[in-house]
Amino acid sequence: MPNLDYATFVSEVEPVLERNGCDAGGDCHGGGIRGTLALSPQGAKDPAFDFVQVSRQVSVSDADQSPILTRPLALAAGGTPHPYKPFATTADTDYVTIQTWVHAGVNP
Repeated sequence: MPNLDYATFVSEVEPVLERNGCDAGGDCHGGGIRGTLALSPQGAKDPAFDFVQVSRQVSVSDADQSPILTRPLALAAGGTPHPYKPFATTADTDYVTIQTWVHAGVNP
């Protein structure tokens, strides 16, 4: 089980998700309609709910292969299938923010 930091999630990771349109808007991430990650909608953000949901997307055995890192990453950069790819490379600052949070929780 990862030891992910909630305060860092709220202050750094959740804003990345919001900036990139990752929420329950439309049919994306609304109650698991399209996959395994359900997030709260923009008009009713619930950081505690989102933290639990995103934490489930972290792989303890191989942090860099965590779905929260591979699904939004371009296939050419090592990503896995997902309809929306906000990160073209692993050097994207928003990607690095999420990756740093994941690594800190998996390798404290």
